[in-house]
Amino acid sequence: MRIALKTIFLGMLLLALAACGRKVNPEAGGAFESDSLSYLQLENQCARNQIVQEPVTREIAYMYADFQARFPMAFFSIPERFYDYKIPLIINADDMEKKLAQLKAKALDEAMLSKNLSGLAIDLFYLYQHSMRYEGQKCQFGMLMKKQFNDTRPYLEMKDYCREKDCSPKIIDALTGSQAQFVQERVVKMCRSFDPSNTNCQAQYNVQSKNRKVSTLLSHYQKRFEKERYDKLFVLRDSHLKFQCEQNEAQVVTMNLKVLSNGWDTEKLGRMLSYVSQMWTRGSFKLAIEIVEEKGSDVIEIIPTNGGISYVPDEDNTQVYLSQSLDAITQKKVLAHEFGHVLGFPDCYTEFYDGQKSDLVYYEISAEDTNIMCSLKSGVSVPDNYLQMLREKSCVFN
Repeated sequence: MRIALKTIFLGMLLLALAACGRKVNPEAGGAFESDSLSYLQLENQCARNQIVQEPVTREIAYMYADFQARFPMAFFSIPERFYDYKIPLIINADDMEKKLAQLKAKALDEAMLSKNLSGLAIDLFYLYQHSMRYEGQKCQFGMLMKKQFNDTRPYLEMKDYCREKDCSPKIIDALTGSQAQFVQERVVKMCRSFDPSNTNCQAQYNVQSKNRKVSTLLSHYQKRFEKERYDKLFVLRDSHLKFQCEQNEAQVVTMNLKVLSNGWDTEKLGRMLSYVSQMWTRGSFKLAIEIVEEKGSDVIEIIPTNGGISYVPDEDNTQVYLSQSLDAITQKKVLAHEFGHVLGFPDCYTEFYDGQKSDLVYYEISAEDTNIMCSLKSGVSVPDNYLQMLREKSCVFN
């Protein structure tokens, strides 16, 4: 019973970790703050009654709890891991079982354990996190399958290829062997983003290849994918909200938002919203947030939730569901990200479920990217052009 309770407690704690080694956070009353997880693992997770359901995730949780109890200092500082389109995070049950078996074998080898305890702790930490992510997203695998058309890897891989090699029509149309195969796979995958029928896409490619016009097909899908898929990750949604703004003599635009007090501790809510305001304020744009007591059509409501769920519903961008299982610093950062959705910006990381391979796939555009809508790693911020878009498209002046 003691082990089970410890497992549940650790699960609740670690499921709450997001953003970018772990260290004690005094503001959170001694709770651990994660500097290891750059990905947004808190967003849109499923509420669930049990911490773990799959047998392998249960075993991982037990092993993690045991090691936490026996070697707590080994988990004190965990280095960051980033997942971009070149090396994405891919989670499936079979792979977790293999990694767990490897870690168990290492744990039984006393000589190896004494030499590389920290390395084992790091691998176990991330295996636990990934198992929790897998469990947290399982109930929406159906929806995540539909997001596979947002997989930007074929487009980005083709861009990399063309930076390194000659992609002129004459060269592309004459490719053979492995390079021709590489281009074919990317063209067909970009096509399938718009036409799920692999047969149709492959047929298009076969015809153009026979006519030595692959370059035409490649150019078509590169331009279409960029316009209809990639570029839309970094602009306001068509259905974004508009807010009251004012401009002073120095040409500084202030956007005014109202947030419902909604039973929150006023001091805590004020601290969180001050961080959000600072994150979305720079140069000639300022985000001002007022706490109000009454609801209204233009009033944003922050709704506390239990567990690891933080999100803004697509159907109502005036509601923010904010997890209460977060430490104070992480919670502010997550809230600043969620306010990006309130303002109308989409996520620019990619996550989907590959039903054919039973893989949960996650990646950020780049490990160097610091866009708060793409990642919660250290040093994230709001891009200047996002603030410019808000000035030009989201302001209503009296």
